[in-house]
Amino acid sequence: MKNDENRTINTDRTAETGSKERIGMRTTVATVEQIEQDVKALERREPQVAFLLKRLKRHHAPTYRQSLLTAHYSLQLAQALGFDGNECRVLYRTALLHDIGKLHVSRELLDSRHRLYQGDVWKLQEHPKHGADILAAMIADGSVDGEAVLHHHENLDGTGYPFGLTWKAISLNARIIRLASNYTDMTDAQTSLGLSHEEALEELYAWSDVLFDADLVELMNHLFRERMRDEKRKGEIAYDVVKRNRKS
Repeated sequence: MKNDENRTINTDRTAETGSKERIGMRTTVATVEQIEQDVKALERREPQVAFLLKRLKRHHAPTYRQSLLTAHYSLQLAQALGFDGNECRVLYRTALLHDIGKLHVSRELLDSRHRLYQGDVWKLQEHPKHGADILAAMIADGSVDGEAVLHHHENLDGTGYPFGLTWKAISLNARIIRLASNYTDMTDAQTSLGLSHEEALEELYAWSDVLFDADLVELMNHLFRERMRDEKRKGEIAYDVVKRNRKS
């Protein structure tokens, strides 16, 4: 990885990309249901996280849904990068709560589909700071990554918010959540345009090392190519079983 991180990414850019299946859309519903079951289990182990997520869901369900998917994809990237168990838990918890600052943003503003006035843009762009304030105790005890909460909308070229940071100042966790969040925004059929994985990757590649970390974009593509191959193999096995049963 670039910056001061020593994670290794093993991908083959020339590997076969497989068919043009709409992977992002096809797996979204099952993924959200699965993550919600995991979140339910948090009520006993981490009641504060569960409480905050319930508040977020009541306040703005699309942001809650987006947070679950962002956490799911962030965890996949972290595991592929070789994060240890505690690093994965901190990142997952942080990704679940990265948009908790939107509790301070009105539903009307979050749901607006019109061009925002500059004052509304500023209000929206304050949500990472609000999130850090809400999570101050968890940041202090190390259970949430405060930099990732504050910087999950920062771009590598300095055009992000709220601080306009560039490469060296943006942590790996923040870059992971930035990518996972934008991938979710592009591919979740319920809360976005519902692009296919391939269409979303084209956008992410186009903005690599401008907005997003190119190595992470490549890793995300690699992970989904692997999933496609696994699902193809499972389909072939299921077909063979049906074929044998018909012959018997």
